Amino acid sequence: MRGPASPTGSSWSTTAAATRRDAEEPATCFPGRVEVVRHEEDRGYGAAVRSGVRAALDRIRASWVLPADSDGQYRADALPGFLRTAARERADAVIGYRARRADPLHRRVNGALWTGLNRLLLRTRARDVDCAYKLVRRSVLERVDLRGEAAAVSPELVAKLRAVGARIVQRPVEHHPRTHGEQTGADLGVIWRSLVGMVAIWGELARAGVAGRLVRPRDPALAALTTGALLLSVLAYVHFLPLTLAYPDAISHLLIARRVVDSPTPGLAQLGGVWLPLPHLLALPFVWLDSWYLSGFAASLISMASYVVATRYLYKTAALLTGDRGAALIAGLVFAGCPGVLYLQSTPMTELLMIACVAAATHHLTVWCRTGGHRNLTATAVATLLATLTRYETWVFALAVAVIVAHVEWRRSPVGQRLRRTEANVIFFGLVGCAGAVGWVLWNAVIFGDPLFFQNGDYAKPSLWVSDQEATVGDWATSTMTYLYAIMGVAGGILPFLAVAGLVVHLVRRRGVAPLALLVFPPFFVLALYSGQRPLHVEEITGDLYNVRFALVMLLPIALFTGCLAAEVLRTRVAVTRRVVGALVGGAAAAMSLMGAVGDGDVVVLREAQQFSSAPAEQAAARTAAWLRDNYDGGRVLMESFGNETVMFHSRLPVHQIVYEGSYRRWEPALADPRANDIRWVHMRRTPGAPDRVWSALDETSRLRDYSLVYEDADRVVYRLREA
Repeated sequence: MRGPASPTGSSWSTTAAATRRDAEEPATCFPGRVEVVRHEEDRGYGAAVRSGVRAALDRIRASWVLPADSDGQYRADALPGFLRTAARERADAVIGYRARRADPLHRRVNGALWTGLNRLLLRTRARDVDCAYKLVRRSVLERVDLRGEAAAVSPELVAKLRAVGARIVQRPVEHHPRTHGEQTGADLGVIWRSLVGMVAIWGELARAGVAGRLVRPRDPALAALTTGALLLSVLAYVHFLPLTLAYPDAISHLLIARRVVDSPTPGLAQLGGVWLPLPHLLALPFVWLDSWYLSGFAASLISMASYVVATRYLYKTAALLTGDRGAALIAGLVFAGCPGVLYLQSTPMTELLMIACVAAATHHLTVWCRTGGHRNLTATAVATLLATLTRYETWVFALAVAVIVAHVEWRRSPVGQRLRRTEANVIFFGLVGCAGAVGWVLWNAVIFGDPLFFQNGDYAKPSLWVSDQEATVGDWATSTMTYLYAIMGVAGGILPFLAVAGLVVHLVRRRGVAPLALLVFPPFFVLALYSGQRPLHVEEITGDLYNVRFALVMLLPIALFTGCLAAEVLRTRVAVTRRVVGALVGGAAAAMSLMGAVGDGDVVVLREAQQFSSAPAEQAAARTAAWLRDNYDGGRVLMESFGNETVMFHSRLPVHQIVYEGSYRRWEPALADPRANDIRWVHMRRTPGAPDRVWSALDETSRLRDYSLVYEDADRVVYRLREA
């Protein structure tokens, strides 16, 4: 029996000539034993694997075929063990898995996510679907037609082997660091082609009836909604890609996450004390990748996943409340189709993660109210914990959930046990659900010496954003109308009124108090506007837009209660069939969500972001960033981060070279004597009325005597150390 053939597919790059030469040398030495398959242009990894497998089947009469990469990650001496396993187990295929993967952390995390997604969608059951060491019996491989692009070809092979009934066993294989070629798995184009290829494979298997649970799910409507949400998420990301980082806050979130692993003083203390930490912690596995970090995808991925999770939870909660899948589908569509949601889920902003956590908490609270099972109370508490570590408005939501837990347990407990059982359940929920808020207060106390630093610190004071002329401060009516206008801005002018009608139906039908926790957000924000804690501008009152996204969380109750109203409509006795009514109501709800929120043809939260990015100060920052990107030639940079995030990020300065206000024990000494602290570049913002601390500390002082002014505009100056 001849050994397995492993033809080489080569794609052209800067090293294409060397690759061809290396491949042709053994082919010359062993004619008839080694054959080279060439692509005259770069067609990607998937095409290389397909061409190699096809050549093995067409040209070589081997009993086994071993598709394997030639970048040095695997060794030929693993093959005898694979052959012995195939003989012992009477297997049609032996697929390897990397027990100890010789890759950096971010690639291991990405591989785990990709494998998990393929296990869910294609039911591959592989421990390591991307491991390129797979031994396949020729007679079985001839029955498989590979079509996958990029990384999708590996799970396609496993899924189709399973589809033709092949007996597959898995075996560990030793993995080594790459010695040849370049990694392309982090390239956004490769990721996009891989995702599209995977969906195409799923569709092909679905048509053949072998794609598994998602083709014949327990709830077809939920499966269809989830698939639609996934596709909408990816399409929206691609559509909004040029505007992913239009919000300055989006850049700040990326910078915070990156500094934890890459700064002059890396570590968890870089999480700071103003923004809550969960979004940045979740982004840590991805900000290592420069392409993901610089494009924003490292954090947008969190928002995109949250969008799908929130859509699913909305459907499940609405189905539980109404007992009607059609109404639940409408609730999911109202949320998933909102243009503001689709834009923000494409960005590194934190709203979608918060909404997903709140949606999960609401669902599990609804189940607990009906069943009393502590598993769902635990899930409610965990989801609430995650929410309180994402955005501050969820702290009041946690209190509302605690009140509902107390109310429900008190009413259903025997009279003699009410106090004890209510107290036990509230404490059980509070120990977990409120631990995030308590932990953050303690963090601020330990790191900054002030438990309320997130409210009182130099970079958190409301006076930084709220002017003395705010129309809402001290005016309940204006504060209330401002938030109502914001709700209609993100949800459209009709859906909020439908939701109010649905809320009335919900209360009349007595479907449960759990969703009422979502109604705590309007009074919280109205109070925040009235007291001057945070500003929110709407064009109807102030003529501009600012923080309109604060109203986005109200899409959760709007979607749920619109679903409740739809359930009533679907139950009416009308001349047309239930299915027609459902289609009409669902189409109307989706259309109103998509069209009503757009207003005059644009997305209000996107327009707000565009106003930020097009402001004169941001444009000046962008010009400074472009100059630094072209002229920076190494060395440490002194720059305050607050107010200069655009310069810091878009200049692409190495983060570990920037000394900023969070650089522990380096910031103050650098301000006092830049040269003595190895500062080569000094960036200062001198905007009238808003100079940064570097300008305040160094302008017109002798500490800059060794530096030359190399860049200047109305807002910013840059100095560089003169060479000796």
